[in-house]
Amino acid sequence: MFDISKYLEKLDCPNCKHASFKVLKKSNYTNIKNEEDLNKIYRSSADEFLIDQLVECNECSFKYLNPRIKSEIIFKSYSENEDETHLLQDKHRYKTFKKSITKIIKILKIENIKNKNFLDIGSASGICLKAIKDLGFNEEGYEPSKWMVSYGVQNYKVNLKQGSVNDVSKNKYDIISMWDVLEHVTNLDETLKKIQDLSKNKTFLILNVPNVDSFVCKLMKSKWPFYLNVHLYYFDKHSIELILKKYNYELVKNFAHWQFLGLGYIIKRAKKYSRFFSILEKMVNFFNISSLSIPYNLGQTTFIFQKKDE
Repeated sequence: MFDISKYLEKLDCPNCKHASFKVLKKSNYTNIKNEEDLNKIYRSSADEFLIDQLVECNECSFKYLNPRIKSEIIFKSYSENEDETHLLQDKHRYKTFKKSITKIIKILKIENIKNKNFLDIGSASGICLKAIKDLGFNEEGYEPSKWMVSYGVQNYKVNLKQGSVNDVSKNKYDIISMWDVLEHVTNLDETLKKIQDLSKNKTFLILNVPNVDSFVCKLMKSKWPFYLNVHLYYFDKHSIELILKKYNYELVKNFAHWQFLGLGYIIKRAKKYSRFFSILEKMVNFFNISSLSIPYNLGQTTFIFQKKDE
């Protein structure tokens, strides 16, 4: 019989290191029969319902998974990930990143772009790096999946390397981004310390995360689509600002992030939340509009921080 306890690790609050917490949602490992079932959870397009226990720190109110699947299993799954489903939406993601980064350029009044070094962590197929490169930045990205890196280098001709933030050289960057990545990293403190080391004074850090304090999350409650097992932490404006302050980053701006995806893809992922979407899927297929690019926001929020003198 499969013993899930051998694959779990307990941890103190990733923010304040206190051990006491209250349980918000209990774990449910009913459908996990073997290690391969665990590995499948961490695909790029994974949308598995939350099965680990979700807790809230009694000291600082930070929400995180505890206990959770062991870090080495998570990272191994990411590094071996081969996910063609994820690639099918790249044209829509390119549109998203191009619009989002253009907006950030205007907000921050960034000039002399061709001399700016832009680092992206967790680049997946490299489609974000293509947008960064096309906008004129010197792009560099890191992605755990060897398969994704190979695809990105070959198809998008971008400066993408296999690895995590810990594999980045000791260069200093003008802009660093993590799009839907920070909630996935297995060691929050180690990751942010490394980001700090890679930053100049006044480096901008772009963090895009699902916002647990968003209206959509409050409205949908336990059915919020971002309550997923691949998300190890659940940020809101207060918690992410508090955490980044420890690494000498100050919040400059935050705003709702509108993601473009194909209509058919959105409906396919939404079917498990309501039978209505199964009916809608038939209509979309009938009218052959599944590839229509649709913007949506379910609580995704972009936070822009800036590094200050220590």
